[in-house]
Amino acid sequence: MEPPVVEKLLALLSDREAEQAKVARMLHDDAGQVLSAIGLHLEVLRVDLTPEQSAQVADIQKLLEMVISRIRAASQSLHVNVVERAGLGFALEQLASKAREKGTGIPVQLQVAPGERWPNDPAHAAYRIAAELIENAMRHAGAQRIEIRMQSGVLEVRDDGRGFDIEKKTAGLGLLLCRHLAKRSRLGFSIQSGTGQGTIVKLTLHGH
Repeated sequence: MEPPVVEKLLALLSDREAEQAKVARMLHDDAGQVLSAIGLHLEVLRVDLTPEQSAQVADIQKLLEMVISRIRAASQSLHVNVVERAGLGFALEQLASKAREKGTGIPVQLQVAPGERWPNDPAHAAYRIAAELIENAMRHAGAQRIEIRMQSGVLEVRDDGRGFDIEKKTAGLGLLLCRHLAKRSRLGFSIQSGTGQGTIVKLTLHGH
């Protein structure tokens, strides 16, 4: 049985993902489609306009396309189903890209073996765990570099942060949550760390 604090964290995580999915659907189904319809109407209107007016409308259409593109990107980044729709590798690419855009200057490198594909349930768990590990490395570990590797049923997240002595220090709440997420999805979970030596977490698909 999971500790009460972990159960609460897992429940909060599920609630947050449900809310993110709701917002993503609103962006895609409502705002995105309305803006696309406006773009089509503008295209029809251009037929009867003077060349100068048509050029002005074309500029407006370009702005609309930019807004639609940003809404689509925001929707995809919020939607937890991106793992199911595009696979764990693509979802990790988005995760790494978002981490780089935070402006910390910490490089986040990702290597995904061609054809690597994980089942949905462990893929969702692996994505959540990777997100937690990256956030922890950037905010608390003082990392200067983060590497993510995915191949042959193994996902490895490595940072060069301050690390900790596994034998002397109890894992923090974030790592505890990661361990339980892995357990629930039958993912192997191992951690290597040492004071001043960074941290390596490996997730292994069941049967590999």
